[in-house]
Amino acid sequence: MKITITGSLGNISKALTQSLVQQGQEVTVISSKTDKKIDIQAIGAIAAIGSIDDAGFLTAAFTGADAVYCMIPPNFAAENQVDYYSKVASNYAKAITKSGVKRVVDLSSYGAHLEAGTGFIVGSYHVEQIFNALSNISVTHIRPGYFYYNLLRIVGMIKNNGFIASNFGNEDKLAMASLLDIAAAIAEEIIQPDSENKVRYVVSDDKTCNQVPAVLGRAIGKPDLQWKTFPNEQVQIAMEARGMSAATASVMVELGDATHKGLLREDYDLHKPSEMGKVKIEDFAKEFAIAFNK
Repeated sequence: MKITITGSLGNISKALTQSLVQQGQEVTVISSKTDKKIDIQAIGAIAAIGSIDDAGFLTAAFTGADAVYCMIPPNFAAENQVDYYSKVASNYAKAITKSGVKRVVDLSSYGAHLEAGTGFIVGSYHVEQIFNALSNISVTHIRPGYFYYNLLRIVGMIKNNGFIASNFGNEDKLAMASLLDIAAAIAEEIIQPDSENKVRYVVSDDKTCNQVPAVLGRAIGKPDLQWKTFPNEQVQIAMEARGMSAATASVMVELGDATHKGLLREDYDLHKPSEMGKVKIEDFAKEFAIAFNK
C-alpha cells in the first residue's frame, strides 16, 4: 500500500511510520521542517516537505495514496481553537477530494461526540463532521483517551509543590492511552480498512485520579504523592500566572471541568473497546520516573 502520514515525526506519527515501513508499506511523511527529511528517510519513508496550510501541497502529497492518516498539530497559540482545527481539517478535506483518496484515518479524541463544553476537543468534533461530510470516502475516527505523555507536564509541579493539582481529581475517572497503543490501532485501521465510517476508541488503562499518583509516586520514591483538586477560577489564575493567555487557559479549564463532570468519557463508557491497549500506567510510570529524575 501507499500511505501518506501527517504529523511529521511526532510521538504518534513516528511510531506509526516505523510500524508501517516494517510491514513493507510505502510511506510518505509530511513535515513542515526541512531538517526532518534526513530522519524521515532514515526510517525508510519518503519525505514531503511543505505546509498543511497549503491545500495544493497536500493534494500533491495525497495523490496516489491508498490511505492517509490525518492529525491536527497542537497550536496553543491559536486564540480560537475551533477555527484552527476547522481550517486545517478543511485543507485536508480539499486535498482528499482532489487527490482521489478513498481511505482516511483521523486522529480525534474521546469527548469528540460533543459539540460544546470540552475545551479544545470541540475542535475534534468539528474535524469529524468535516470528514464525515466527504462523499464516497471511508473514514475511521480514532478517539484515544488522555495521553499518558501529558502526565510528563506535571513533573515540574511535583518537584516544586510536592503534589499534582488541577480542577479535576479525587475519584474522577481518567481513561488513558499510550502513544504506542494509539499508533498500533491506527496502523491496524489503515492496513485492514472498513468500507464504512466508524469510531474506534483507544484506551490503555482506566484509573481514578487517586490511583494515578499512587502508581507514579511509587515509581519516583514519593509513595504519599497526592492529586489535589482546586476550583476552576483558581486554576485559571494559576495558568495565567505561568504565562498562558487568558483564552488558552479558559479552554484548558473547560477541558478539565469536562473531565471532572464525566462529559469526556460518557460516549466511551457506552462503546468501550473489547480489548484495552497493552501499555499500562505501571509501564508508563517507568518512563515518568526517568523524566522526573533527570
